[in-house]
Amino acid sequence: MESDLLKAEIKGVYAATTVFGMSPVVVLSVEDGRMLPIYIGIPEAVAIFSALKNQTPPRPMTHDLIVEIIQRLKARVARVVIDDIIESTYYATIYLEVDNIEVEVDARPSDSIAIALRTKAPIFVRKAVIDEVGGIDKIPDDYVDFESFV
Repeated sequence: MESDLLKAEIKGVYAATTVFGMSPVVVLSVEDGRMLPIYIGIPEAVAIFSALKNQTPPRPMTHDLIVEIIQRLKARVARVVIDDIIESTYYATIYLEVDNIEVEVDARPSDSIAIALRTKAPIFVRKAVIDEVGGIDKIPDDYVDFESFV
């Protein structure tokens, strides 16, 4: 494992006020004490929120389908890493293990997080990413719980 990776957990999914109106945001709590807010789309917020609440849809949603495919191919999600930010856009990598081979898959952080939650895979943030954005030390007052938003 790379030494510049910090373990992260989901602090929560919120709705935040932006210049464009309300936007979902997932907040990661990073092991160094900082929190990393990542603005995401509504479908991804619903996917993350439902996984956090252990809700199972009557039919598989996109992330459930992806996990099912991974498992049927005898692969497993080893970890996901939020590993870059370019022009205010975060990038992530899903690390899959199959037949003792590690495969890296480029993904959006929101999809990576939704898949990690469903597979109980660890989530990491590259230290350089949170150093660049600074993170936050508390949930802003204008963030409202996503449950009250939907």
